[in-house]
Amino acid sequence: MTQTGQITSIKDPRIAEARELTAASARASLHKCLLEGSESIGWALASHLPIEHIFYSVSHEQNPILTQLHHQRIPCYIVSDGILKKISDTWYLVPFLAVARIPHELINPDTMGDFVVVLDRVQDHGNIGTIIRTASAFGIRDIVSTTPTLDLFYKKIVSASRGRAFETRVQRYSSGSAAIAALKERGYQVIATSPYARDIQAMAPLQARPVALVVGNETEGIADDIVRNADIVVQIPMSGQVESLNVGVATGISLYELKFRMVLTMLINYIRSNTGRAVNVTGKLILQAFDSQIRKVSDLSGQQAILLMILVCDQQMTREQAMRDTGALETELDDLLTPLIEKGYIRYTDDEQKTIIPTETSERTLAQLWSVVERAEQNILTGFSEQEKEQLRVFLQRIQENCTKIIAEP
Repeated sequence: MTQTGQITSIKDPRIAEARELTAASARASLHKCLLEGSESIGWALASHLPIEHIFYSVSHEQNPILTQLHHQRIPCYIVSDGILKKISDTWYLVPFLAVARIPHELINPDTMGDFVVVLDRVQDHGNIGTIIRTASAFGIRDIVSTTPTLDLFYKKIVSASRGRAFETRVQRYSSGSAAIAALKERGYQVIATSPYARDIQAMAPLQARPVALVVGNETEGIADDIVRNADIVVQIPMSGQVESLNVGVATGISLYELKFRMVLTMLINYIRSNTGRAVNVTGKLILQAFDSQIRKVSDLSGQQAILLMILVCDQQMTREQAMRDTGALETELDDLLTPLIEKGYIRYTDDEQKTIIPTETSERTLAQLWSVVERAEQNILTGFSEQEKEQLRVFLQRIQENCTKIIAEP
């Protein structure tokens, strides 16, 4: 447990630094911030913001926040109420103050998520905090600002965001055009709102790409150059009796509708391009390729030839194995087997028709077709090195083993 100390001089370097942090310029240069109140400190702890030390009033030493701070070995110092007022620059007492470091990833993030909110000259700190909190509720923690001096650690922003500012990453740009150009370069589709837009927001024609939603200044809205360069401009439908919404409220509506549409669009795209579908399509194409080559020189289909190859190797198989090895459904299996029986390629071992075995005709036919099968395989794998072919076999084997395990799970 960290021992609680006491600081009595206003000239103490820790006090002096804390006083500086009431100014945005000091927060920017020192990469630190001042946390005001036990609630704000609690939010910081929950967000794992690195707190350097705490100043508190002796009259509040029973506050449970101190126990939490002690357990985390954060230095806590008793200071006079007068010094606390000097630090916070208020006429009233803030009984808990803390100095915390601002992580590099919040002020200079290397990456951004698939949905970002662009603040175009939004000025009111309460609105900014509300937008951050709303965005966080939708899993969005990236803010892009067209105001290069935006500081998310203003007391009112922290309060309005309920501490979500402590987990929010921000990218700042010198202008709206610079921000939009950077976002487009990174693959974002830029969505701007306007009461004069053609498209209704809920019907926005989104692509399966990351989204950058632009919200505008409280009085002037979104700058004209951003609207001109946006990929999509949408409107929030409203009653004729209401001309506009508070920017925080409007952002909440937009986030709800656009995040839902983005997820739906990306889900559809995922379904169209996921591994299972890719494997299924590839398997069908391979079968079609075999089929086209086999039919040129025999009366067999590609699927029938594959079945005979497996059967000749194993010498017998059940109907269930035939379905598994060829991918045929139960309703399709008789259509696959009946021509082979009629042409003398296979036969059942008993009247119950449960086990299939090959005939001499099938073995002789496969020997004749082997060069065709081998050539078809070579053509399918054109451009693959021997190492890549082996890797492909290993990968397919892994997939089969994983699928077998999943099927066997209770």
